[in-house]
Amino acid sequence: MISNLYKVNVTFNAWKVYHGMYMHFTNDTYDFFKYRGKGNWDKISSMEKYFSRFERYGKLSAQRGFFETLGKTYTSRDDLIFFYLSQFTNELLHPDDFDTDLYADYKNRMENFLYYIRLDSLNIVRYMREYESTFNDVFVASGINHPPILKLGLSKTISLETFSVLDMLFNFIPNLNKQLVDPIWDSYQTLVTNYKPFLSVDINAARNVVKEVIYAN
Repeated sequence: MISNLYKVNVTFNAWKVYHGMYMHFTNDTYDFFKYRGKGNWDKISSMEKYFSRFERYGKLSAQRGFFETLGKTYTSRDDLIFFYLSQFTNELLHPDDFDTDLYADYKNRMENFLYYIRLDSLNIVRYMREYESTFNDVFVASGINHPPILKLGLSKTISLETFSVLDMLFNFIPNLNKQLVDPIWDSYQTLVTNYKPFLSVDINAARNVVKEVIYAN
């Protein structure tokens, strides 16, 4: 009985965090932090009702097994959030699409955050040299063309984290929103906007890294 209760609880912990984050990344009216991840999914009965639709003759659903394994692997709320961010930031929103190998790469980037900001800043410098651009040019859209900063983000020449940090520093997204009517831009900037509240950034340290790389080159 205790074992079964444990399984239900760890499954539920993974389930409710997932649904709160899923709503945050897919629904413009839901804010994970404002509502503390809560919704009509934050009761065990809601989870059981959902799983029961796919369970017959004592056979458990694949999703129940997935969330149970996830809940046993990542036992704290923060660890679960970290895992889901590794998926959502790669635009993998559904458990059937999740790639657990992404977690190790994501964890490495988070643990070496400023190091990767530096590497990405160097990639921006290389772009500036190749196209004889200034740093300001990187954030400017020419007509209907994508701005360089978006091209660098979409090609993963710079990470979503670096793109987000640069917007924290220079607040360029509002200007580009006025210039671009483009589904690719809209999708990417929405992802960035949804992601930024989850990032814990030493903004002064990040600013110093970016300035050091740009001005030294």
